[in-house]
Amino acid sequence: MKLPLYSGNNSFLLTSLLVACGCLSSQVFAESEKKLDFKLSADAGYIDNFLYQTRNEQGTAFYNLSSALDLEVKNNQSVFNIDGTIDSFIFQDFDDDNHTDFTLKPTYQYKFAQNQRLYMSGLWQNQYAYRGTGLSLGEANALTEGDKKAIKGAGVGFEYGNDDSQGKLNVEVNYNESEFTTRRALTNQLDSEVTHIKSSFDYLLSGKTYLAFDVGYQMIEFPNATLSNRDSLTGLVGVKWQTTVISELSFLVGYQNLEFENNSAADDDAFKWRFDYTWRPSDFTTVHAVSNRKFDESNRLTNSYRLAENYQVDIAHAFTDSFNVFVAVSLNRDRFITPESQQDENYLSSKIVLNYQRSERVNYHLRYQHKSLDANYADIDYQYNSLTLGMTIHL
Repeated sequence: MKLPLYSGNNSFLLTSLLVACGCLSSQVFAESEKKLDFKLSADAGYIDNFLYQTRNEQGTAFYNLSSALDLEVKNNQSVFNIDGTIDSFIFQDFDDDNHTDFTLKPTYQYKFAQNQRLYMSGLWQNQYAYRGTGLSLGEANALTEGDKKAIKGAGVGFEYGNDDSQGKLNVEVNYNESEFTTRRALTNQLDSEVTHIKSSFDYLLSGKTYLAFDVGYQMIEFPNATLSNRDSLTGLVGVKWQTTVISELSFLVGYQNLEFENNSAADDDAFKWRFDYTWRPSDFTTVHAVSNRKFDESNRLTNSYRLAENYQVDIAHAFTDSFNVFVAVSLNRDRFITPESQQDENYLSSKIVLNYQRSERVNYHLRYQHKSLDANYADIDYQYNSLTLGMTIHL
């Protein structure tokens, strides 16, 4: 199925929503409350396996300078936000991999009534994929720099109901365009245009327990590789539970299918779930566990799509008002699927961050990160460690 609005390289929805978001937000500035948060971070650290190699690992020192802007303007009925981040990385022994990532995300919401809300969002993002990851997995030495990806997107949605309602309905439409800007002779086949229509409905059963439904329809088009064009339909049902501030639970299970436009490609379907649980055993500790299973983009030159399972647990604990720790462990199990074969990759990562709040505006942090890959094909397994010391200033 193809809607004319999104055919070819047509960006009508993307442009229209960004313009509308800007025009509507201008009205908010007239008589409103404004809040601006700007922070600047400087990091220095060391990576022991920069190219994600199985053997003959090469390490390097690195430096990172990042800034983040959060602007909020609101009045009685509307709120306009703009979030922007810029991250610049310099590597002592790999000059060609020096790069800058950025993200710009404006959002706007308008309340027609206490239980009716219209919202819009935009996205402009540049990402850098390090050599030895993603498209260049196991082939880091064949490149002189990593791959760069540009993403543009926009969305619009409407919500009816609130936390005190018997039921709450949300309908949302998102559109994204993405392309790799490096190695275009190869990567142009991964240019994609994705339209995602999704809706959710929560019905109050008793107390703070909701019966939840989630339905989504996604159209994925590859202008330079039309044989991979496909539609996806998802249906989930489950519960959302929030009895007290101590714990919150959202657990939905269901079904997802892929239907290719090209009749020679085999359709696929899979069991799908989404799990999110937060537990606060004390005022100082928060435990958060999430998991999901879904079909996703492969971002590989030789694979058309992947079935991804993600599991993560993180713990935040404040020892004092000025000293806290954050620990996260995650496992990603990816199955890359082609008509000829299936390839499994299991990624394990962990992170420990120590934060010291020196003053209201100054924070110091020490971060250790570990990553590993275990694959059932080729000789691409690796171990990766990094240690970072940094400071953040709120201006």
